[in-house]
Amino acid sequence: MADGLGLPLKKPPGYIDPTPRPRPPPTGPKPAFYQPKKKKNSCCRICCCCVCFVIVFLILILAIGGGIFYAWFQPKIPVFGFRPLELDRFNISVKPDGTALLDSKAVVRVEAKNPNSKLEIYFGETEVSLSFDKETQLGSATLSSFVQPSNNVTLLKFVLSEENQLIDSSTGTRLKKRVKNEDVEVNVAVKTKIGIGVWKVKIGMLPINVNCGGITLKQLDDGQTSPKCSFNTLRW
Repeated sequence: MADGLGLPLKKPPGYIDPTPRPRPPPTGPKPAFYQPKKKKNSCCRICCCCVCFVIVFLILILAIGGGIFYAWFQPKIPVFGFRPLELDRFNISVKPDGTALLDSKAVVRVEAKNPNSKLEIYFGETEVSLSFDKETQLGSATLSSFVQPSNNVTLLKFVLSEENQLIDSSTGTRLKKRVKNEDVEVNVAVKTKIGIGVWKVKIGMLPINVNCGGITLKQLDDGQTSPKCSFNTLRW
């Protein structure tokens, strides 16, 4: 401060200059835990972005390719049907101890239709099982894998037999009467795996399970009533 004559005024005792002064940098040693911050490396970000872009690009390519494939080939699952059942042998021997022995031989014919006009169907090992009234098993049989051409109907023949199968006498007596009257309920189950063939290249093998029933032996032999069938995949 200065007076009118340009001479500096004396500061009163105890005066503190309000102007802050910069502190000098510390000259002592830095703490051991102190570490200078490093600049983030942008290379990691660039790599992650590239990987994400490639993944998204591949997903888009697969989705577009799958859409084109489905639109062009229109893949369909096979259709199964059943011919009249041949019961070559069916004997039940009732014992005094309350048990019975079942001796049977049946021929099951399964009709598999490939409805695809541009695709073959690859069948894995195919198993067929037969039961009466959903409680008495009449055996099972398998056929080896085969290839079905497009627009083709293939007839599969299975021979099922049971010898000395133990059942209770009441079931045996009732079953014997129902088979004689042809009013016993027939149930057929098919288990197999299917894949599609494009230009001789096999794509995938999907497990399928077909259960058909709700029809009597007489109705099946007449061929006028179709059995009720349930179809599922990816589980047995």
